[in-house]
Amino acid sequence: MDEMTPTAKWTVTQPWRGIFGVVVTLGAMMIVTSYFDIKTYLGLFTTIIMSNVPILAIIAAGWQAQYPSTEGLPQPWKGFFLTAFVMLFGILACFGLVNFIADGAATPFIHVQAIITVCVTFYLILAFGMWPFNKLSLPGKGFLTLILAYILGWLVTMAANFSVLSHAKGIIESPVFKVPFYAKGGPLEPFAGIAPMGPIPWESLLAYILCTLLFLFCFLALQFWPFNKSPSLMKQPVMGIVVIIACAVLGYILYLIGVAGLKIVPLRLMLYAVSFLFGLLMIIFMFQMWPGRTIKSPVGGGFLNIIVAIVVGIVAYYGIGDFCTSHFGAKAMHYPNDVFAIANLMLGLTFPAWAAYSAFWDFWPLPPSPPPPDSPGPE
Repeated sequence: MDEMTPTAKWTVTQPWRGIFGVVVTLGAMMIVTSYFDIKTYLGLFTTIIMSNVPILAIIAAGWQAQYPSTEGLPQPWKGFFLTAFVMLFGILACFGLVNFIADGAATPFIHVQAIITVCVTFYLILAFGMWPFNKLSLPGKGFLTLILAYILGWLVTMAANFSVLSHAKGIIESPVFKVPFYAKGGPLEPFAGIAPMGPIPWESLLAYILCTLLFLFCFLALQFWPFNKSPSLMKQPVMGIVVIIACAVLGYILYLIGVAGLKIVPLRLMLYAVSFLFGLLMIIFMFQMWPGRTIKSPVGGGFLNIIVAIVVGIVAYYGIGDFCTSHFGAKAMHYPNDVFAIANLMLGLTFPAWAAYSAFWDFWPLPPSPPPPDSPGPE
């Protein structure tokens, strides 16, 4: 395979390496999307792709692609092997969710549970460092963290109420009155007996959780500043607790500003958060913290990346929205299908492609990633 590896300088330098990766991955995911109609795209397919992400996060971020072992495997076989492992595990996880929790049907509440499980997985890996299992063997801490993520994801989802599509006409960008969803008279009434009926409207809960996740990745971009200024705060489980409290508070403030202040319907606010995450994750995975890493101050570089991510997110919101409308048709892209179709392409398909292409494939057929430049110590 060495004869397929280009040797030009741009292949190992940013931003050209990242641009190549974005074109390959986003282009491929747009092609995948083009094979589906809106009903199939937002049906079982959503549960399948979201079920891939927790195990993908464990392998890429938790195990650093060191397990399952690929020792001696060159590219692209390493990439093929790890990607196949993720997809197999994801299909099995999807089968379990659909058949043991959703009574055999991939209804919207199981999609929401899959999304919440993804968010919980990131908190367990990034904020808690896979505590309390972090002292165990590599496979032990990874699989136990994954099991815990699914349990916590289910518990959080039980707090949601799926009886109605609950935000009334008159709120900015909401075209619907309160209408039955899983409740009597709604399109999913036959599944009302198994859908969660907790105290929190499901749109509000989902939007809030995505708002908190946005701040988790902001802290990651900032190398967990300002907490990293105190060694005592960087020990587990203190670090995880402090980070999750900070994300919860900041996420709630953002939610209140968006929903209560600006009167944005929660699912639309969620899509804005997803768009920003799209930009930030692109910088983290595809551009390997460029352009912020070129700045001497890691905190300053982190804030630069956050600002750039906002710009990228705005462009992506309109660009990917136009692509989805062009493909699925304006009639199919009614609320809330438009929200979930765009979010699916952004974080259901493209983000996993970025994580896999960078961690498993190492940007193949480009040369292996050079070691990152030495970064200054925390401020």
